Amino acid sequence: MQLDHDGDAEKLARLSDVAFGVASERTPETLGRALAAVKDELGMDVAFVSQFDRRRMVFRRLVGDGGSFGWREGGSIPLDNTFCRLLTEGRLPSVVPDAGADGRVRGLDVTGEARIGSYVGVPIRFSDGSLYGTLCALSHSPDPTLREHDARFVAVLARLVADQIEHERSRRREAEARVRAHERRVISRELHDRVAHAMAVVHQSLQLHEALKDHDPERAAEKLGLAKRMTLEAMGQTRDLSRALRGEEVGEDLRAALSEMLSDLVPPGVARGLSVAGDEGAIPDEAREQLFLVLREAVRNAASHSGAAKISVSVVVEGERVVGAVEDDGRGFEKSTGPEESGGLAHMAERASLLGGICSVDSSPGEGTRVEVSLPAGGAPAR
Repeated sequence: MQLDHDGDAEKLARLSDVAFGVASERTPETLGRALAAVKDELGMDVAFVSQFDRRRMVFRRLVGDGGSFGWREGGSIPLDNTFCRLLTEGRLPSVVPDAGADGRVRGLDVTGEARIGSYVGVPIRFSDGSLYGTLCALSHSPDPTLREHDARFVAVLARLVADQIEHERSRRREAEARVRAHERRVISRELHDRVAHAMAVVHQSLQLHEALKDHDPERAAEKLGLAKRMTLEAMGQTRDLSRALRGEEVGEDLRAALSEMLSDLVPPGVARGLSVAGDEGAIPDEAREQLFLVLREAVRNAASHSGAAKISVSVVVEGERVVGAVEDDGRGFEKSTGPEESGGLAHMAERASLLGGICSVDSSPGEGTRVEVSLPAGGAPAR
């Protein structure tokens, strides 16, 4: 018995050191490092961070042999009658050394389907007490050496995971606020430069029509015709800006949305190119929206500032990534001192970073410009 006590004390000291090491070097990979520490130190087959989403349990991050349990990162299973649901409801302890011998879980479908032998799990709660999900580790084989101090070790790391997710949520909200502010400024500029200009022409043309209709009916008719055309143009521009504000440009058919966007933004006389390759259906809705908005910003910049004869958009879905690009054959610029067309790059990069992606620009004077965005096409990061 004394030997077991000494062994437990030694293990607890080691676990404390590991937890301190993860906490002292907190990075964006805290979730992955915490899960790896739980899996390796407890000798389990898999460790994961789950999120409770309505009646599903989503595997936001997963380390280890999830496939042998039938699980994958980004996937989900019904939340009802899971170990994690029972845990958070207080109907299951944090440590189950032998699931096959524990009457509380032995009869659950998930126990047999996933071949669960042992389990350690703790809730993940935010600073306001709200429940996010769980941090768990499981093995196919029973493990009678599991103790309550193993759960305490997992609980320390669950607190770090909760802090990291809250931090990422805060960063995400701030980034989204900056992106929305940029979008409002762009739309405000469009209203001023395009719609307001069109309406000024309408107003001036109607005034000239009134002044000319009695002594120069032919010119008056020309002015009235111009007013009608500019009214239609302003109505179209207002419709486009309204769509942009509502964010309804992109639906399930990304190709159609991009084609319409090119028609709206690229001036007459400038050639347009569009290609979409791969399984568009593999792109999550959120990634599809952000991809579209980045490409739209790049096309808007190219159409407004590059002086290009051709602007092309391409999207390639391959494996777990989707890559979108906008290329033009315009005047280009020095990236270190780029003109206004590079000004939206920070906001495009921020949009990409919201989903764990990257955005880059390649340009030089006289050589045109290429803006490329790469996003994960699989599961979204924990949030």
